[in-house]
Amino acid sequence: MGILLSCCGGGGGGGGGGSPSSNYNSMSSSVDPDTRRRQMAEAAEARLKAHEGRGLKNPEALKLRQKKIEELERKQAEEGLEAEGGLRWQVN
Repeated sequence: MGILLSCCGGGGGGGGGGSPSSNYNSMSSSVDPDTRRRQMAEAAEARLKAHEGRGLKNPEALKLRQKKIEELERKQAEEGLEAEGGLRWQVN
């Protein structure tokens, strides 16, 4: 049973060269906070990028379609401001 615990980092002595948690703590303390923040931000951006394209065959096509829709909406909004609306109320 001691062999199993030494592999998992929980006591048992020998073989593993220390627990993984102590190796992790000593490794993380050697990195300055600014570098750590930058690495965490990069990892978060990578996760977001991977998540936004999840389940799509062609995520680039979706981005292009969204850009076209936004541009069309922007043009319609500009035309609406120039023409002063398209619908009017009629009271009989």
